[in-house]
Amino acid sequence: MASSEGPLLHRRRLGAELRRLRGDRTLEEVANGTLISTSKLSRLENGQGVPQPRDIRDLVTYFELDPQAADRLRRWANAGRSQAWWRAHGALSGGGETYLDYESGASTIRSYAALMVPPLLQTEAYARRLYEALPMVGSEEVARRQLEVRARRQELLLESDAAPHLTVLLDEAVLARPFGPVDDVRAQLDHLIDVSRRRNVALRVVPFDAGLHAGLQGLFTILQYADDRDRDVVAVESHTGERLLEQPPDVLEYLRIFDAISRKALGHDESRTVIAEIRDRTHHVKGTP
Repeated sequence: MASSEGPLLHRRRLGAELRRLRGDRTLEEVANGTLISTSKLSRLENGQGVPQPRDIRDLVTYFELDPQAADRLRRWANAGRSQAWWRAHGALSGGGETYLDYESGASTIRSYAALMVPPLLQTEAYARRLYEALPMVGSEEVARRQLEVRARRQELLLESDAAPHLTVLLDEAVLARPFGPVDDVRAQLDHLIDVSRRRNVALRVVPFDAGLHAGLQGLFTILQYADDRDRDVVAVESHTGERLLEQPPDVLEYLRIFDAISRKALGHDESRTVIAEIRDRTHHVKGTP
């Protein structure tokens, strides 16, 4: 399977390496030695510029890199110019694309959900009902394209050899909330049970009797990376999309919150039992066929 990573992570890795190579030199010194403008160098170092082959060639020469280091820069630059697979589907806002870029390279994903099933665990029926309830989605065509992207994300999570490890803490309220016909509700609950048995998925329920806890303010996801060059990111979801937090103190605070919620959650087997009990009690949903 081709790499699912988006270009942003490769640009960030390239930028981190360029900052390291520059060391105590100023941007002006490197610009004078390479004939690359300081503004362009700054964008490249911040992972925002699109790296061109000529720029990489000049930087390799300027820093006198050995073949292995030069090849690493070229690989990051080539990947940084690629088009992410989700671009072909369209219908994603800039914030949505940025989140997918971060998600695509994560080795560990930790997610807490107080109000709805997280996207990576939703059935198509659940996602469609959710889109119907969210006014910002727009047209049916936009919803269709977003569903295609969501399905591909789930496929990569469940089928890829390089899939990240996903840990989800799911509030019991999410399981109890009806969203459509009984068959759809039961299918979503069955799906959660099935997915929770995957080697790279850990699903734990935070029960009602856990009382008040640190996660009651809503959905957030922590994206962590195996490469030390990549900074961990927290995505906090709201009505206007994901707010991305990259500063280490913010990430550390959300890791503390996640750990605090984990201490309230049931174990894996107990969680599957709770989901199955709720499924078995689901016979009729008011207001649905």
